[in-house]
Amino acid sequence: MYTVYLIDDEKWALYDVKHTCPFAECGFSVVGENTNALAALDAVTQLKPDVVFVDIRMPALMGIDLIHMIKQRLKETVFIILSGYAEFEYAKDALRLGVFDYCLKPMSEDGARDLLGRLREHLAARKAAPADLDAEETFLSGSAQFNALLQYVNEHINDSLVLGELAQQFFLNVSYCGELFKTVTGENFTQYVRRRRISQACELLRRTQLPMSQIASRVGYADLPYFSRLFTAAMGVSPTRYRAQNRATGGKN
Repeated sequence: MYTVYLIDDEKWALYDVKHTCPFAECGFSVVGENTNALAALDAVTQLKPDVVFVDIRMPALMGIDLIHMIKQRLKETVFIILSGYAEFEYAKDALRLGVFDYCLKPMSEDGARDLLGRLREHLAARKAAPADLDAEETFLSGSAQFNALLQYVNEHINDSLVLGELAQQFFLNVSYCGELFKTVTGENFTQYVRRRRISQACELLRRTQLPMSQIASRVGYADLPYFSRLFTAAMGVSPTRYRAQNRATGGKN
């Protein structure tokens, strides 16, 4: 079985990971856990686990710093970051360090099972051909292309954006690109684009008198009814109602 070590300063989070992830069923054994990052550093160095789950925010030592310190001692250990926050800067740091995945807490059972399946495949493949199939190296080599892709998306958020076409344009596998998007932003590609567009629509509704059709078009939706449905689902009120409410409150909503 592959070995796992868990690090989180909150005991409830350790309990949640142990009871959400079907470790034994998926071929993993938890060999230790710790709520103290510095103590965990020594324990991990001695135990040499295959995988370390580590919280991103801890009082004694940030997760990113702990990962860096462990990697200096154990080159082959694979890391999973646990975080209660979908924070872009942390995710970028994780990419640079070659972290396998960035998971938001609490994990779902389906998400945990999927993660362990991918972990097992990665570890098995690396054991069979470490020079060719090391996913940490893949993460690092793909980070530059992905960062460029994400910058392009942010600069063209209102244009026609198709993940498959973007992945091809930036020389990334589309499935891998989708995984990176979730890791870095905390959202899948569609969710990210939609949220950014709806945010711009809110700004236009508050600060302009543009007709609804023009606002929809400006934020990337030629179909006004479709835009209205998306906006209502995201904001809980229709675009028309949102504009009326913000006129009544002076645009403070």
